[in-house]
Amino acid sequence: MNKAMQFYAFVAPGLEEIAQREIAARFGAELQGQQRGVVFFATDAPPQDLLGLGTTEDVFALVARGPVDAGREGLEEAGALVAESPLFEEAVGAHRRARPKRIKRITYRIVAQRRSGQQRYVRQEMRRALQRAVAWRFPRWKHVAEQALLEVWGLEAAGELICGVRLSDETMRHRTYKVAQVEASLRPTVARALVMLSEPEDGDVFLDPMCGAGTILIERGMHGRYAQLLGGDIRSDAVAAARTNIGPRYKPIAIRQWDARDLPLDDGSVDRVVCNLPFGKKIGEPQALRALYEGFASEVARVLKAGGVAVCLTSERALLAKAFGAWPALYMERVLPVDVLGQRAFGCKLKKGADR
Repeated sequence: MNKAMQFYAFVAPGLEEIAQREIAARFGAELQGQQRGVVFFATDAPPQDLLGLGTTEDVFALVARGPVDAGREGLEEAGALVAESPLFEEAVGAHRRARPKRIKRITYRIVAQRRSGQQRYVRQEMRRALQRAVAWRFPRWKHVAEQALLEVWGLEAAGELICGVRLSDETMRHRTYKVAQVEASLRPTVARALVMLSEPEDGDVFLDPMCGAGTILIERGMHGRYAQLLGGDIRSDAVAAARTNIGPRYKPIAIRQWDARDLPLDDGSVDRVVCNLPFGKKIGEPQALRALYEGFASEVARVLKAGGVAVCLTSERALLAKAFGAWPALYMERVLPVDVLGQRAFGCKLKKGADR
């Protein structure tokens, strides 16, 4: 049996629990806590398999983690943590297995981030401190500004430094299937988390009534088996984008142009509804938005089977609750705050009771 290695992953803030659930379910990982937007875990799974996670934005092999002072001495403490880490070679080996490549000399770059403004030094100084530590530890490596083989990331958050070798690349958060875009399209990792929040099952008829570019539908298709995928949008350009992104995959699937307030679906014909509702900059006149939410809630209440689940992402939590409040059969089971591109939103999970 392989030795469990230590890893961490970046996630959209608020989705840490869902990411942990996916990591534990897929790899039997030992969960080792979380910070805002970061989850820690240990697993003996092959590092390359971690790149298939759906709810994480980036995955790292842990190099070092420990407290650093907010004063100038914090730079020296961070450098010592990295230079003396017993995990560095193991992390480099994980990268070699995850992304094998023949090279003559290892090149690397440093990425420094921070999530608080209390330090008495700037981010660039931390980056230079980490670079000196790596150069001392591996004098034969070559530091480059871009297109490096290895990326060593350091994050200062909650009074500590978290440092790791990045295993993933930009395709983890920006899926390659997103060929066609529409305005305010949902991030795939958030879409996958919403899918998981809906408790998907193999026999589901799954609906996204405002599908946009098709991200939620594709993430449901990637997640696992289902009976039928249904999606639509009122905008013809969105329907075209969804069809382009989906292509010939995920059958059986139907994408149609429709109004989410008047769905051409039978009563009680859908098991799961997941939808990214208009909010934030997408909001129009308050009266029009209220009418949209009320009409949407009415149709979800009609087409959802007893025992079915609906998950809605919105910043308009009170408006959504009021819209669904008119339909006693649907009750709010959970509200999950989540940051979507810096804006506070809520993943609202509703269930339809059998006798309500």
